[in-house]
Amino acid sequence: MDITVEEIDPEQPQQMSAWQSVRAETDAVELNPDDPPAPVDELRTWLANRTKERHVRAWLALVDGEPVGEAAFEFEEGEENRHIVSSEWVAVRPAFRRRGIADALLREVLPIARAGGRTSLLLWSHEREPDIGRVYAERLGLSEGTSERCSRVRVADLDDTLVDAWIDEGRERDSGYEIVQFGARCPDEHMAAYVMANAAMMDMPTDDLEWQVPDADEAVLRSREDLWEALGMTVARSLAVAPDGSGAGISELFVNGFRPTLADQGDTGVVAAHRGHGLGRWLKAENLRYAQRLSPTFETIETYNAQSNPWMLDINVAMGFRPHLVWRGFQGPIDAALEVLTTP
Repeated sequence: MDITVEEIDPEQPQQMSAWQSVRAETDAVELNPDDPPAPVDELRTWLANRTKERHVRAWLALVDGEPVGEAAFEFEEGEENRHIVSSEWVAVRPAFRRRGIADALLREVLPIARAGGRTSLLLWSHEREPDIGRVYAERLGLSEGTSERCSRVRVADLDDTLVDAWIDEGRERDSGYEIVQFGARCPDEHMAAYVMANAAMMDMPTDDLEWQVPDADEAVLRSREDLWEALGMTVARSLAVAPDGSGAGISELFVNGFRPTLADQGDTGVVAAHRGHGLGRWLKAENLRYAQRLSPTFETIETYNAQSNPWMLDINVAMGFRPHLVWRGFQGPIDAALEVLTTP
């Protein structure tokens, strides 16, 4: 059995097609059997574009020329986290497991990460096969740092009465806050408030991860917008503006540009000084309705929350979100992992 690993070039159609076939099979088996598979154009666009915070690189494993596995990693670029490389997805087709293919992929990826100054590996494993992911991570010298719940709700199952009630409560509350809404590009006149509102994410739970929430300035936020536009997303954003004109909170929702039945809930947060006014519920409800007006095609919404964040989990559960997957993040030194992978 001849295992080879090659980095994926988004400009190589044959390579991209092979990657898409592996992703479609492993995604259907492991994660989202009811979703349409990501098409080649979606994967190509995602791989070919970057933000000021991170970029993605991906590798394909072949056995005797047949594509059998993949590894996609995010390389952090922000000052706070540039020492980290984290897995977006590492998977092997079921018929080819337990043959050392994941090891072969990481033996290719980790020296490249180390040569670029990365020292810490963050490997994500889902709980559908909990023992496999944990045993593999611990073998590489990684320790569990956090647990995130991926939740989903079908739009048809949303509690519309509750959503409308949250909107009514927010609009009727005489507190002086205003909701401003916009799509993929934040208008210049609201950018300063939008930057302030993004500071709400700075104290989100990160548990025991060696990772910091990045401080997002205007350049970082504009680079995110560039990526969303490249991916063809329909973007709905709601910004809470305080009586003094400062940004008090945000909520974001993204409709997939290539698979428009799917939507992702982005950040929802309220700046600490403005908590206690019901802004989180109001923002989330207003933004959902805004997204539905912009793009009535989406049928399913997916969201992620640290399991140590009961406040946002409570809002999501009340709206109708239910657990879909649990992801656990395992982190440790790249050098230690490489020593395991390269020791006979």
